[in-house]
Amino acid sequence: MTGRKSPEGDVTTRPVSRGVEYGLLIALVVAGAIITWFRVPDGHHDRVWAEDSNIFLGEALDQGPWAVLLQGYAGYQHFVPRLVIALMMPALDLQYYAVTVFAICAVLTGLVAGAVFWLSRDLVPWIPARVTVALITVIIPLATQETVGNLADLHTYAMWLAPWLLLYRPRTWWSSAGWAVILWATVMTEIQAVFFVFLIFFRLRRRDRRSWPLVAAFVVASAAQLLTAVTGERQTSNGPLSIPSTVIGWMINTVMPLITADPVLIRAWVLESGVLVAVAILVPIVVAAVVALVWGSGEQRLLVVSLLLGSAAIYTGSAWANSDVWFMYAEEGLDTIGALVVNIRYGVASGMMLVAVIPIAAAVVLRRWGGALWSKVAAWAACVVVVAALGYGSTMTISLRDWVGAWSPAVAQAVEECSTSAPSDVVTLPVAPDRSVDLVCEDVLAHTGR
Repeated sequence: MTGRKSPEGDVTTRPVSRGVEYGLLIALVVAGAIITWFRVPDGHHDRVWAEDSNIFLGEALDQGPWAVLLQGYAGYQHFVPRLVIALMMPALDLQYYAVTVFAICAVLTGLVAGAVFWLSRDLVPWIPARVTVALITVIIPLATQETVGNLADLHTYAMWLAPWLLLYRPRTWWSSAGWAVILWATVMTEIQAVFFVFLIFFRLRRRDRRSWPLVAAFVVASAAQLLTAVTGERQTSNGPLSIPSTVIGWMINTVMPLITADPVLIRAWVLESGVLVAVAILVPIVVAAVVALVWGSGEQRLLVVSLLLGSAAIYTGSAWANSDVWFMYAEEGLDTIGALVVNIRYGVASGMMLVAVIPIAAAVVLRRWGGALWSKVAAWAACVVVVAALGYGSTMTISLRDWVGAWSPAVAQAVEECSTSAPSDVVTLPVAPDRSVDLVCEDVLAHTGR
């Protein structure tokens, strides 16, 4: 990678060897997996979360893991979660299912962080800013509550990864083919990634022909998702929310959790000052967006616009698709915040996209004014503050996994019950946050080494 000069002739990006890049890539993947594992309290890894039970595991046991690989659920495809279960099935031990799933998801989260680091090499050429953008993947505070460590919410990271894939320029046809497969799997896991369809029109030029396999993968996967949405069933929404409720909800569930995901504290802020805290958090993000849009390159401007629109779109789409009275902040009034949603998971990917604007702007500042001492100080400060704020916010988060008992002891008890029961008898196992799953004894005994 060669150094780049600003219009004034100052070197703003020092040459970085490929070995250093590879080293940082590996470090981010490993650190990302470790950070993700330790984000929940000890013992919370042994909880199965939501659809990881009756949908991904249950349907694989009932119909066969490969038979349901492209089977929709709730109106869209969930390719990567179903693929993970299919690959796990030959060696599946139900007693260690929860811990195994958490470990796999931690590794996948680290891989997403590494992918963002690599894919951002042209758009965010300054290495500290690239590292900061990648770290956002694993230190966003709100993720601890329910997003990390489960297949059901893995689509959150797919949404975050999608724009980086679409804006990447592969160096070779082989890398293009590889990233195209990843993009296909990404879109086949998160239907809202279809929102970024407008980006493919910036990749149809002949000079971007190595990006065409990614465009094709995106189109094919998007078509499959839309077909599933049209032919599938989803009845979880009461219709679109009002614009005021949508904006207030975005501020409460996307912006405020950037510095803390403590629901008690956020509710206290809302009762005391409405969305004033969110406005304060937005000030540096707006400044960063202006810097990037005014002085950034064309590609950087496109990236910032995509992330800002994506932040708004993913929260809005999720809230509208699952709307109910507890999302009606404007109509119900913020003095009733105790009965309204706070820290909903829809703010995780939305928050990632929003806060990423700051390190991108830091790279823009160095590209434009790299010779000035103030620009170096400002760029470094921006990246340090983002990592520090998100990291500190992650220490004030909660995990909803303790609402039910641990999975492995429940499976051990189920094995004892099934050892004296008929194969068709059913046992009930606990599922977080407040669910359960029924499994037949035949499946329990077949997948616990009995």
